[in-house]
Amino acid sequence: MFKKIGFIFVVLGLLVSTLFLSSCNNDPKDFVADLKLTKEYAGKEFLADGIGEVELYRNIDGDTAYFLTNGEEIKVRFVSVDTPESTGKIEPWGKAASDFTKDKLSNAETIVLESSTGTKPDADSTGTRYLAFIWYKNAGSSDFRNLNLELIQEGYSRNKAESGALYQDIFVEAGTQAMEFKLHVWSSENDPDYDYSDGVKVNLKEVRLDPEKYLNKRVTFEAYVSKIYSSYCYMQNEVDGKQYGMVVYLGYDSNLTGGLTPFKVGNLVKVSGFVQQFNDNWQVAGCSFNAFYTDPEKYPQFCQLISSNHTISPTEISADELNNGNEIMNTLVQLNNLKVTDTYVSDDLVGDVVASEMTITCKTSDGKEVQLRTGALYKAAMTPVTEADFKNRTLESVIGIVDKYNDTYQVRIVSYNDIMFK
Repeated sequence: MFKKIGFIFVVLGLLVSTLFLSSCNNDPKDFVADLKLTKEYAGKEFLADGIGEVELYRNIDGDTAYFLTNGEEIKVRFVSVDTPESTGKIEPWGKAASDFTKDKLSNAETIVLESSTGTKPDADSTGTRYLAFIWYKNAGSSDFRNLNLELIQEGYSRNKAESGALYQDIFVEAGTQAMEFKLHVWSSENDPDYDYSDGVKVNLKEVRLDPEKYLNKRVTFEAYVSKIYSSYCYMQNEVDGKQYGMVVYLGYDSNLTGGLTPFKVGNLVKVSGFVQQFNDNWQVAGCSFNAFYTDPEKYPQFCQLISSNHTISPTEISADELNNGNEIMNTLVQLNNLKVTDTYVSDDLVGDVVASEMTITCKTSDGKEVQLRTGALYKAAMTPVTEADFKNRTLESVIGIVDKYNDTYQVRIVSYNDIMFK
């Protein structure tokens, strides 16, 4: 009897050991190594031929980047991929996906774009956004790797390959494997790079002068809305007798820009969002608003209106104060008595049809140089502001927001009514 029981335990032990060893040997498959770039790209150009070698121009996030092809800058959205957001909207695993993509592209020796259809690509409604597969090769390697597939395989995105898409089958296999191994977006664990807290309470001086301390952290603060431009809200508040400012990104959530939004000029708002650096400038993003969530104790992660109809007056500054403008970044200011010395338009679509952003160089009455940057301004409906409006003119005053471009502090003018010509 005992011999029989002992035999059963031995068999069970061997079975468990076999299952354990089988599990240990069940390593994830590298589908990316199996997928090969078979199309010829040498001597071809992406926009003309649907495939071609490019240079990385600027990383954006996990599934978007800018490339240079034949000297032209284009924005590319990675096809069959949708990584969590990490810029205007902040989601768990978004930063990890963005860092993964940036590492692969920044260290690649060769990058090739292949259009989503395998033929000449068509831009979307923006005219500069293309869907493509991104192939990259590192120094010393003879094989290209498909970054789109790699993002799926590593669990930085769910599989988004549509029926009939190029490489659909292998994308499905890689996505299924990532789900089975519970990688990243499939994980039941929290993302260590995402701040799940209700946020640390700060004032604008703290976050303005030491933004690195709060990078990728959720913060809450109270501030007044001074200007709105496109999807950007400029906010400021007085701390220790001085105005400090911050830009809040309102994109991705229609509630932030709709009719009930608290982000209107003159409103005092409790802001809750993530501090991040985008295009070398600091901003708060990932904000949420719901008109029914008015209790700040119950809904601490939502922005809320505190009071409205406040008058926000610009601070008069000198050229020296602007040109050393870190402390006054994103605040509403006024410059007086400016002589226009140069104008520059970066967009060819200018004239009597489309308004474009312009850089205006001026000299103050004491000979100091300052830089202005206009938005796409209109004097009236279908009457854009052009270079001719500024050339050789004297400006009695301008009102705008202090920002920074290419290490130069400038005043961004967002309304034609904020310019007073002599």
